[in-house]
Amino acid sequence: MAYKTHTKRKIVLEESDDEVDGTISALAYKKRLTTRRQVSESSPETSARRTLHIAPIANDTYVYFAALAKKARIVMSEDEDDEADDAIASFSSRLTKFKKSSNRKSRSSRSGDDDDDDFIIPDHDSDEEDDALPSRSASRASSRSSRTSSINDEEDEVLRKPKKSTSRSVPKKSEGSSITPSGGSSNFLTAAERCTQAVKKDKKETDSPFSFLLDPKDKDGVRPGEPGYDPRTLYIPKSSWREFTPFEKQFWEIKQNHFDTVLFFQKGFYSLRMQLYEEDAVIGHREFDLKLTQRVKMSMVGVPEMSFNFWAAKFLAKGYKVGRVDQAETALGAEMRLAAAKGKGKVSEDKQKDKIVRRELNKVYTNGTLVDEALLTDDQAGHCVSLREEEGQEGTDSFGICVLDSATSEFNLSAFEDDVCRTRLETMMRQLRPKEIIFTKGNLSPSTTRLLKVVLPDTCLWTSLRDVEGFNYDQALKELEKLYVGGKAREDEDMDREDMSHIPEAIRDLLGSKNAIESLGAMMWYLRQLNIDKDILTMRNFNVYDPMKRGQGLVLDGQTLAHIEVLLNNEGSEDGSLLQFLQRCSTPFGKRLFRIWLCMPLRNVDDINARLDAVEDLMQHPSFEADFISVTKGLPDLERLVSRIHAKNCKVKDFLKALASFRKLSKGLAKLADDSESFKSRTVLGLLRSAPDLIPHIKNVESRFQTPERDQDDLIPVEGKDEEYDKNRAEMEELEAELDKQLKKLQKQVNEPLSYWHSHLGNKDIYLVETKAGAKVPRDWVKSGGTKARALRLLSGSPIRSLKEARERKDAIMKSFKFRVFEEFDRDRGTWLRAVRVLAELDCLLGLAKSSTALDEPSCRPTLVDDEAAWVDFKSLRHPVLAARSHKTFIPNDVALGGDKGRIALLTGPNMGGKSTAMRMTATSIIMAQLGMYVPAKTARLSPVDAILTRMGAYDNMFSNASTFKVELDECCKILRDATPKSFVILDELGRGTSTYDGMAIAGAVLHQLATHIFPLSFFATHYGSLTDDYAYHPNIRNMHMQTMVNDEERELTFLYKLVDGIATGSFGTHVASLAGVPSDVVSRATVVSEDFANQFRARVEGKRARTAEARIPLVAQADFAFLHALVTGRQKLDKDPVRRKGVLTGLKAAVSHCLVQASTKLEA
Repeated sequence: MAYKTHTKRKIVLEESDDEVDGTISALAYKKRLTTRRQVSESSPETSARRTLHIAPIANDTYVYFAALAKKARIVMSEDEDDEADDAIASFSSRLTKFKKSSNRKSRSSRSGDDDDDDFIIPDHDSDEEDDALPSRSASRASSRSSRTSSINDEEDEVLRKPKKSTSRSVPKKSEGSSITPSGGSSNFLTAAERCTQAVKKDKKETDSPFSFLLDPKDKDGVRPGEPGYDPRTLYIPKSSWREFTPFEKQFWEIKQNHFDTVLFFQKGFYSLRMQLYEEDAVIGHREFDLKLTQRVKMSMVGVPEMSFNFWAAKFLAKGYKVGRVDQAETALGAEMRLAAAKGKGKVSEDKQKDKIVRRELNKVYTNGTLVDEALLTDDQAGHCVSLREEEGQEGTDSFGICVLDSATSEFNLSAFEDDVCRTRLETMMRQLRPKEIIFTKGNLSPSTTRLLKVVLPDTCLWTSLRDVEGFNYDQALKELEKLYVGGKAREDEDMDREDMSHIPEAIRDLLGSKNAIESLGAMMWYLRQLNIDKDILTMRNFNVYDPMKRGQGLVLDGQTLAHIEVLLNNEGSEDGSLLQFLQRCSTPFGKRLFRIWLCMPLRNVDDINARLDAVEDLMQHPSFEADFISVTKGLPDLERLVSRIHAKNCKVKDFLKALASFRKLSKGLAKLADDSESFKSRTVLGLLRSAPDLIPHIKNVESRFQTPERDQDDLIPVEGKDEEYDKNRAEMEELEAELDKQLKKLQKQVNEPLSYWHSHLGNKDIYLVETKAGAKVPRDWVKSGGTKARALRLLSGSPIRSLKEARERKDAIMKSFKFRVFEEFDRDRGTWLRAVRVLAELDCLLGLAKSSTALDEPSCRPTLVDDEAAWVDFKSLRHPVLAARSHKTFIPNDVALGGDKGRIALLTGPNMGGKSTAMRMTATSIIMAQLGMYVPAKTARLSPVDAILTRMGAYDNMFSNASTFKVELDECCKILRDATPKSFVILDELGRGTSTYDGMAIAGAVLHQLATHIFPLSFFATHYGSLTDDYAYHPNIRNMHMQTMVNDEERELTFLYKLVDGIATGSFGTHVASLAGVPSDVVSRATVVSEDFANQFRARVEGKRARTAEARIPLVAQADFAFLHALVTGRQKLDKDPVRRKGVLTGLKAAVSHCLVQASTKLEA
């Protein structure tokens, strides 16, 4: 329903579809008049008040009707058909005084059409004059009773209060007759016809879209598509603000700063709806086919409030930002606010704005900053990354990074210098897989931008800030001081870095990095725009993040994570990845911790063995796992729940579930600790004994409120714990007792049994007196509703209003008390999270035990030896993922590198022979062993590796402006720079991106550098057969190949997938071409060309060796002699690393011995 109010006289407009009395008149419906039959004027309920109705009588023509109270309607029956025109004329002549003034603003005419506007709280200034009108004196009680209900109708339909008019009389005729659009003079029109024309004119003026949307600009005046355009803001001229209705002004005040956000506005109170307007409504209609109410201005789409999370998740999945604007008060609360302001004599600058229900932006949801459980789609962390870059010298750039997991309110700060390949940055992005990235326009270099476009998922949201947005270094420090110290930050002096103990330690550690602090500043500023900054920052959960942690664990850089398919497969999904195979945790926080473990395995032998001991104990005690499952079954995501309680963004039932879960967890961990007393190792027992006792903390919180009843969503204070609540309860009890006494008096008065009736929704209709239908009641009672068997009467002069206000205050008191209970819980936040961490670590250990048990036989516990250089020795090794999928048909292989064997396996053989699988299998087994679990082999012995570095596959990177060969050399460069004698290196077909001779030369030079000067464990796969001859003498290189059976006549290959010593007889490229279905004629011609080329190359090499003595010594051996000569002459020095020094000398000795043997052989010949 809708209401139009004036200063001197209130005119009430009511829609006929809200009524329940009367029957339908078919004839009136055909005549396009109101379709309800008229209720007798003599009935008590219709004599209380008069209303004004508008009924259409012809196309686009309306006439005002004076009707009786709410249930009355002007109707046409069949007998009255002939008198319809007379009746219309009669009412028209009586109501010409209601014609709108000619100088009324055009915008006011839309008041009856927009069903999305807000209720205008009645102006109490004119009450006295209204009471003085005899014809309306009986309507005051009904008017007061409907005052609160009018704001709470189903659609929250509202009429704007028009501007005060100086006159309500019919305008005087001008001396010159005005001409109507139809060509006649307006002097001969009735007042109703002139009113209709005025309505049509106003409607025509308002039926045009907002002018600022026809040519949108951001707040800086930049149009879409122009450089520097900011899609988040919208420029609205001052002239438009003067034309807005109160609700439109409220809407655009929020929308102008969130123009790229889909905003849901909460409407109504008892039938809550979430409404989308303007372009947001069009998006909802286009994307999800939501029903669109199409209008020139403020098009609308609505969904039920209870389904907000469902639709918000859908919009987020499409890549949109979603905002929620909630009503900040109830109808009664709005009236109480205005009354309080009036009592204090406060005068508002914008009375119309103050008279609508206040709405505030609750928060803005983005994929990278979700905190609500209903919107979080998986258990893994959804990271938002703020990035700051500063160009350095010689291709090294400095980066400052702030990473946020908003669901747990965890910040990770990082600052580092990176190489030209952005190795650390790539590693970090692949580890985190962020869902949103924040950067300042123009700050990121083209190289960094190209890398991010390749590495980041397609669904990642890119949020760019302008130069004036975000906090710089000094501003960020002031904001931190303001946040963690309180009060206003110092403006007249620099912050003393030594006096920053109040700021979290991780931030203090990075105060020397401007980029890191500015990246944090940008994140803080952005969270403030989303209205979630204080909730997250006050958790003080800050850590320093090192994406590679060199020297602390096994380093898996970004390329390795991708090539070995640790987290994702080569198609970008988890299917077939090592994470999917090993992820067997049962709790969400355990799953998140296990991902971190997998990205950063252990390196220290003692740490690995301690974890292996724990895993082995858990494997030998299956009953322990059953007890663990009983503890974790039904547990919510406690880590995220603690964060939501801190932010006061938690329902009471979830809070109670958290307390019950922590009680269960505390008792369960104590029982598990007792069970682990019999374990051989002390790892599990020590972990469980470190868990805090949560029972005292739980009792402290629970002592503050009464045990809630089932499905109750409020915390009720224990009597005496909250003085304000006790006072409010006493007040309500007194009012309710007074109402009970009043009911008894009424029963005596009417001499009939009476009872109170209450609406089940809120405080809209409470304490209505229920009587029999047709019962005789006092004339001052107002009928509020009823059925054939009963009637509901609204009392006048009762304390119901006071009771409603008391209940309104109670809601605020209960909310305040609930938040205080949450704060009490949050004081022990560190204790709760410590218990969660213990459970997460135990979950990861059990996950490793379950993964170890799930390995097919044979599997074994790896033996780790601390040595000065890395080495591995696996017997019957299998790839864990492929072996599980091949149903015991996977062919195992022995792999031995280092120790008494060559450190580098020079791997040859045909394509599809299994070379890549063998290399990945070895790397995967090293990761599993250093993770602290069993490996799929008969035996496994190794010395821990410090890094796995890979260069595999042939692909270009058009976004990075890099060809296939350039990508190969970039990755090769990183390996030569970062590899150590403790590293494991995989190089697959290096040099194939260029000409044969250049590729062969580069492959040979890189292999020589690895074998003679760096000494990592390596697989070097190649199709350059000449390398096997050149390095046959080298002690660090071991020739190996994948065994294959060849049928040259049929050009058939049978792959045996066995890794054996020796040199492959060829790469059999033409045979593979035949397998691929290349036409036989083409294959035959290629075979002839291949053989001719091989013969020419062999003849050329042999001829050169016969002509010169130098050619008889391989080039790589000549390089060794050159290096030896440089050492002797002092132009070169041996490496300080003892492993490298020993390796260099061993290699030089082997080269000299090989040449002496060859020379003596020639002399003997």
